[in-house]
Amino acid sequence: MASGVGEKFVVSPEYIVEEILGLYRDIRNLPDEEILYGTSNRNTELFRKLESLINLEIEDSVAWEILKKKELEPAFTEINRFRNLYTVKLETEHANEILVSNSPGAALGNFPFYGNYLKLVRTEYEGLGLSPGDRVFFLGSGPLPLTLIVFFRRYGIKSVGIEQDPTRADLSRKVLEKLGLSEAITIINGNHFSLNGKDLSLSQEMEIKALMIAAQAEPKKEIFEHLLEVMPAGSRISCRIYEKGLRKLLNGNCLFDLPEGFEEKARVYPEPPVYNTVVLLEKKR
Repeated sequence: MASGVGEKFVVSPEYIVEEILGLYRDIRNLPDEEILYGTSNRNTELFRKLESLINLEIEDSVAWEILKKKELEPAFTEINRFRNLYTVKLETEHANEILVSNSPGAALGNFPFYGNYLKLVRTEYEGLGLSPGDRVFFLGSGPLPLTLIVFFRRYGIKSVGIEQDPTRADLSRKVLEKLGLSEAITIINGNHFSLNGKDLSLSQEMEIKALMIAAQAEPKKEIFEHLLEVMPAGSRISCRIYEKGLRKLLNGNCLFDLPEGFEEKARVYPEPPVYNTVVLLEKKR
């Protein structure tokens, strides 16, 4: 998902490691249900502490040295789990606020990271060479499909979102209905295996211009291996990853070499308030 502006501190690697281990101790025993549905302010404090940590301005070389420490891998796994689930919690709460609002469009704009999505979507719109009326797929659309909403409201791009959790997929459909966007945006309950050659055909009547992959869509390696089998030559992909400093630890297992058959066309590095790098790819012809 997209986040706030980083803090500028001069800190030692030792301090960062201690902070990571401290978060790990606080997070590791939290059940998923507690993160998703709990009302304790403690989880909010932990999320803010994590955001502050990963947004520290440090040299990439320092970040890599920390991220390569094998003994920290369990901490990285738990930190990713916590952040992913807490992000779902934030999106779910805001989706429900939209559903009960008399001004759903205004409520949508009150989402804390709405401005970040405006800039991120513009990057993908321009980078993928899209035009009003085009249609895209988005893998990992979540309970609040902000990317797809912004694509349509700002650029007239219709879309299909794919969300693997049935409850989140259903909630996102209700949000789209409330916003009057159900005809422009379709949500499918599924994952990358839901995509096939027919869906992604470049010659069908409702041609798909591009496929976008959310930063939290996993496992990336498996996703790309499947896409290599089903996507026609010339297909375009936008993949969001984290490359800045300690935000690399949010990538899970997506830091891998692309399978043979994909070509990187461009890499758009983030500018605040966005911290996702957008990698633009094409299946080789």
